[in-house]
Amino acid sequence: MMARHNHVPRWSERNFIQDLIAVGGQGQVALKLYFARVAELRRNSGLGLSAPILSVLVHVGLLGSVMSVVFQNAIENFLPYFSISFCLWQAISISLSDSANANERVAHFLSFPQLSGYLVHLVNTLEMFTALLLKLVASLLVIAIVNPAMLLNIHVAGLLTGVFLIVGVMFAWALPIAYVFDRFRMLRGFLPQILLAVYLVSPILWEPTRVQKHSWIVTFNPIFHLIEVARVPVLLGTLPPASVGIATLLLFTGLIFSAMAFRRNRDQLVYQWIA
Repeated sequence: MMARHNHVPRWSERNFIQDLIAVGGQGQVALKLYFARVAELRRNSGLGLSAPILSVLVHVGLLGSVMSVVFQNAIENFLPYFSISFCLWQAISISLSDSANANERVAHFLSFPQLSGYLVHLVNTLEMFTALLLKLVASLLVIAIVNPAMLLNIHVAGLLTGVFLIVGVMFAWALPIAYVFDRFRMLRGFLPQILLAVYLVSPILWEPTRVQKHSWIVTFNPIFHLIEVARVPVLLGTLPPASVGIATLLLFTGLIFSAMAFRRNRDQLVYQWIA
């Protein structure tokens, strides 16, 4: 007698935990989708995986040099700070933008009910992780050119810890961000302005010590702490315990909000598709 196959619940029938478990077994599909994205990038720009490296080098070389003059900072001190800050922010901001528009891509998988609703977020996270590593290579190249002695003090384990925390936080918050920007679609039109505002009020172009009278702008800024967990190991050779703690808290908070928003987001996608 033929063995009975275990019933695998469809995406519309799964709860949050079941869907996370399902996406854990769909890594090969995620890799294929990621490579398809890389191929599309190469076809559109001709750069492929070199695009993240060139983006950091061009922005840091031009904008970093100008801002070092504006802030009257020595270029060998400011460029390392700005290069690592900019590459981390660029990875975070692209991830935020991808998450804000993720439901448009998730809807394409409604015809494949065995696939996880988190598959798109997994592909986005994989793309972010790869791009972030490449951007860090470009940032370290800048540091090697302008201040090579700094490379000797890098806390490698701390840097890797920071990178995994950043990627983990962005994955944890991907679903709530997708839900909010799909529920209130008008926000998508203001996404570039929102990201620009966050960029300007976060210590990326400027150092945290410049706002001593308004330190709350830094202290209560989650983006600052996300950047700091990977920036401090490079610049100071240590791991910032406060920022690590806040990033860890953000990760678990994101998972909690994801669990709360999962069913609403799923219903929103299904009923929009039917309509």
